[in-house]
Amino acid sequence: MTKKSKKEKKVELDKLNESLSFRTKRRVVLEFPPNVVQTPITYMLAKEYDIISNILRAEIAPEESGKLVLEMDGLSDRLDEAIEKIRGYGIEVTEIARKVAFDMDKCMHCGACISVCLAGALKLDENYHLQFIEPKCTVCEMCVPTCPVDAVTIDI
Repeated sequence: MTKKSKKEKKVELDKLNESLSFRTKRRVVLEFPPNVVQTPITYMLAKEYDIISNILRAEIAPEESGKLVLEMDGLSDRLDEAIEKIRGYGIEVTEIARKVAFDMDKCMHCGACISVCLAGALKLDENYHLQFIEPKCTVCEMCVPTCPVDAVTIDI
């Protein structure tokens, strides 16, 4: 095995950074029928479409059904191709276009929403102020009815 020069490494790094800059993320809910619950979807996404998958939530009962909330990171056209391939397996794909929004002027930082956030997207900082970590949010909406001052809404 030959060692790569600094110049070769820099060229590879530049190519990687360029390809990452054109990447986009999509969040989807995949609903599996019983006959495809065992299909290795995330492996297929990585291997065939160069898509990075982040499983945000999963409810799978082998030989019954499955539901997977997945964040897919890849080139836009490859994401479209992958979603069509997934649908070809008979898997229902629903894109998540909603976001949780917090009105921090209303929020009293009580932390009630933290106790229902299974994704860990909410926490109190050292000054007991609510922190929302949006990339972790699965938009399950559990925090909305929990807020006593209606500071949490869903943007569509």
